[in-house]
Amino acid sequence: MLTIAQKLDYIPALASVAVTFVWAVLTVAWRAPQYPSHWLLHIGYAVFRKLTARLSVAQMQYVLPASNLVYNRYIRSVRQKPLTVNLDHGAMGHWIGNPNAKNILVWYHGGGFALPANIGYFKFFANIIAECERNGQSLAVFALTYTLAPVATYPTQLRQAVEALRYILVEKRHPATNVILGGDSAGGSLVGGVLSHLAHPHPAINPIDLDDVRLAGAVMIAPWTLMNPNLAERVLDPRGDLITPAVGQIWSAGYVGKAPSDFYTDLNNAPTDWYATFPVRKILVCGGEREILLPVIEDLVQRLRAGFKGEEVEFCVGKGEGHVAPVYNLYLGDKRETQQGQRAKLFIRGLLEQ
Repeated sequence: MLTIAQKLDYIPALASVAVTFVWAVLTVAWRAPQYPSHWLLHIGYAVFRKLTARLSVAQMQYVLPASNLVYNRYIRSVRQKPLTVNLDHGAMGHWIGNPNAKNILVWYHGGGFALPANIGYFKFFANIIAECERNGQSLAVFALTYTLAPVATYPTQLRQAVEALRYILVEKRHPATNVILGGDSAGGSLVGGVLSHLAHPHPAINPIDLDDVRLAGAVMIAPWTLMNPNLAERVLDPRGDLITPAVGQIWSAGYVGKAPSDFYTDLNNAPTDWYATFPVRKILVCGGEREILLPVIEDLVQRLRAGFKGEEVEFCVGKGEGHVAPVYNLYLGDKRETQQGQRAKLFIRGLLEQ
């Protein structure tokens, strides 16, 4: 719970956000090229940067609805019945689409491990499912609600991510060859952590035995796979993105807590042979040209390509796009297709069995 002082602080905080909003609106016509090209994103990104910089994690979590509540509201808005599963270790999984679909995409949402999923995620999932259906392919999404940091710290979120996959493979008995892992930002980190756990079982988490069968694929959009990256060698302009380096330091500390960092939290630090036995056919990594994590993402791709023994590691950089643009642009009301989103859809379609 927030203190009275923290609640009262919303007043000056919202005033500062209002000033940022007004300034962004006034500067739309003559903004620098480093800002997003679309006026809506220019304003929305500016407001999001200010909100995450001005409000504490506790203040953000107090006012934002939990992921499961966002899911319920979205599903009811499209006149469908919510279908939520209580998983082990306090997690929840939410179905979008038919749970009996032949192919399943297990998704871990981003938000620095500190923020819940927003409605943009469920719109993104619905778009993927609809495109697959238009091509005669059967797909459902199983989205995880994990415990946010710092309410719980690592390895809680990784354990819950593993349980989501275990439910699909063991309880629902979907063949691994028909299962895809996906995640963005912090969720992309969880994808890397789950693949690491499958190949090198975490000592604190029950293993999953795939019997030498590989998952169909993995999608990592803007994966945050280095908790405290040193970006000094490459000066990045945050004006084209919706996050800043400052919040990354706060969120990473909340996630890792007192635990030492390891290859499950910081995949970029792993030796190349760590990736060799990842039990997945193909991997797609996406990033935005304007996002501050791009050096981390590019480094991860180089390491995966050097060590991964699967079929392929694809890489897509969305020109002029920011962090997790396929989701957050929808959240802000921009319905235009992003390059990263389109590439992810094509990649997923290419993995599916009819």
